[in-house]
Amino acid sequence: MRNIGNITNTRYILDKYNLQAKKKFGQNFLIDSNIIDKIACDDIIDKQTFVVEIGGGIGSLTEKLVEKAGFVLTYDIDCDMIKIISDNLKVPNLALINCDILKADVISDIKKYNQNQLTKFVVVSNLPYYITSDIIEQFLSKYSCFSHYIFMMQKEVSLRLLNNTHDKNYTILNVLIDLVGRSYKLCDVARNLFYPAPNVDSTVIVIEANKVLDIDKKMFHKLVKQAFYQRRKTIYNNFKLIMDVSLLDEMFNALNLDKNLRVEQTDASLYIDMVKYLNQHINPS
Repeated sequence: MRNIGNITNTRYILDKYNLQAKKKFGQNFLIDSNIIDKIACDDIIDKQTFVVEIGGGIGSLTEKLVEKAGFVLTYDIDCDMIKIISDNLKVPNLALINCDILKADVISDIKKYNQNQLTKFVVVSNLPYYITSDIIEQFLSKYSCFSHYIFMMQKEVSLRLLNNTHDKNYTILNVLIDLVGRSYKLCDVARNLFYPAPNVDSTVIVIEANKVLDIDKKMFHKLVKQAFYQRRKTIYNNFKLIMDVSLLDEMFNALNLDKNLRVEQTDASLYIDMVKYLNQHINPS
């Protein structure tokens, strides 16, 4: 089938398989070809690109991605969606994996399927609203191979991620985006461009991972998580819960940090300095 992503074909496919969108998986299927074209944008995705797609649904976006990219690896937690895509998109540059993306071994899967040695890696997803933050946090903190992330999410969430002001809306994700590069809005998506229509509008953002990193990302993520553990506390008091106080005092003195510092006053560069300090003093070479 061609042009899966319209209302007629979406309804036809769901009727054919006797299925409805499953609320427990946050399923809302995109039915606008113009938005699909924008997400699979030529500026980012080409035949040298290996795309990891999170949540393929019935294949509306997958169909366009396999046309543009060198290879597409699509994950979906719903085995019914995997069957639909498998039945309707029989192409050599597509692999389907039925699993929870938060439990997937993405790097091993890429190595398995990247037979053509593609050199550019991009993540694309119409993120399920209920696990948007979890997915973004895991990918930004765990993986370093991706050059771009193209995410569709609730408009309200996107406004927080695109927010560069250090206020009460400043989150762990803002720090992680600051670590890897920058974020920008690609387009807004009205709720009526989905079937069934959700209760909110959406926005597509791009996270461009353009910074070369030489840092212990595992330690970086641990520090940032702990700093945000209780927002109303200072980061010093949050760090006391996991760190020897004498080492903590030495680090704050060495980095000339105020013990009243709070998370909204921090950025990625501060945590990078902390990681470097701790690596030198905990694991000296």
